[in-house]
Amino acid sequence: MRAARATLIVLGLAGLATGSFVLLTDVAPPQYPGVVLWVLGAIVVHDGVIAPLAVAVGLGAARAKGVIGGRGIAVAQAALLVGAVLTVIAVPAIVASAIGPRNPTVLVGTYALSLAVAWALVLVTAGVALAVGASTTGRSPRGARGRAAQPAEPGADARTN
Repeated sequence: MRAARATLIVLGLAGLATGSFVLLTDVAPPQYPGVVLWVLGAIVVHDGVIAPLAVAVGLGAARAKGVIGGRGIAVAQAALLVGAVLTVIAVPAIVASAIGPRNPTVLVGTYALSLAVAWALVLVTAGVALAVGASTTGRSPRGARGRAAQPAEPGADARTN
């Protein structure tokens, strides 16, 4: 655990150093306020939108574990993460398209429709993953006999001696 933590710290510091170097060498000083505004916006989006949604999904997953199982929860969380990232990427283009670009050749796509199609594909892929997972294990997502899985007894240990 210590090695993994040390590795993550070193990678984080390397990323911070690389970002600082690029900021100082490639970004003109008059653009610094825009960079600061972007970083503050990213913090607000993360702490105000993404983190609360992740907590809500985690709480919902804890309640749904008996119904869809651990694999189902993992698939649902992965699908929501992919969809959230796609949404964060697409929303600025959707807003810019609604406002109207200064150059009509810059924003040429139908970004809202593309986002809807991407979400549909994510949901279909998640459904297929659940169905394939259930068929390869020979069980329905609810359990072997069609009922919700029972929680382990408090204090029960998986190891038997």
